[in-house]
Amino acid sequence: MTTTRIDLIRHGEPEGGNVFRGRINPPLTANGRWQMRERLRRFPAPWQRVISSPLQRCAEAAATLAQQCAIPLQLDERWIEIDYGQWENRPVDEVLREHADEAQRLWADPLNFCAPGGEAVRHFQQRLLQAWQSLLEQYAGEHLLLICHGGVMRVLAQHLLALEPQAMNRLAIPYAGLMRYRIDHSDYQGGAQQWVTLESLDGSELIYPAAETEA
Repeated sequence: MTTTRIDLIRHGEPEGGNVFRGRINPPLTANGRWQMRERLRRFPAPWQRVISSPLQRCAEAAATLAQQCAIPLQLDERWIEIDYGQWENRPVDEVLREHADEAQRLWADPLNFCAPGGEAVRHFQQRLLQAWQSLLEQYAGEHLLLICHGGVMRVLAQHLLALEPQAMNRLAIPYAGLMRYRIDHSDYQGGAQQWVTLESLDGSELIYPAAETEA
C-alpha cells in the first residue's frame, strides 16, 4: 500500500476587507503573512514539494517556504479560486442584501449555483478534482503542501468526505486554516482504490500579537 499526504492551507488575510475575492489579486496584509508563518510553525512536516495557486495571496508564502525548505515549487492555475464574476471585489454584505434570491440559491443548492458572469460551482469542483487526481498520480507516496483558497478547500472537502452539498457552505475555514488528508492507495476487488482520511484540521483563529496588545 502506498500512502500520500496532502496538507491544504488557506492563504492568510489579504488586503481589501470582507469582499467577494475570487480572481482579484491583492497581496497579504502583515497579519496575513504572520498567520501563514504561525500555522506552518504549528504544523511542521517533511514536505517534499509545494503546490500553489498563482494568485499572490498564495504564491508569496509558497515561494518563501519553498526557498526556506529547499524544495520544488509548482504554481498551478487549476488551484485558483472560483470566479465570482460581477460580484468580484464587492462587499459581501452589500451583495447578499441586493441579491437575496441568488444568495439563497447559493446556500440551498450550491453545486448548481453560478454568480452572474462567473464560474459555475459544479465546473469549479470538476476543475479541482482533476487537479487533485493529477497530484495523486504524479506524486504518489509523497507529502505535499498545497497553498490555496477557502473555496477550494470547502468544495474539495465536500467531495472527498462524501458530505451533503450544502456542507460546503457550512464549513468555516479561517485565514491560514489547515486540513491534512491521508490517501492510501490499494487494490480492491481487482481495481485501484483510494481511501481518504482527514488526519488533521486546525480551524482556530490566529490573532496577530500586535492586535492583542492594542486590544
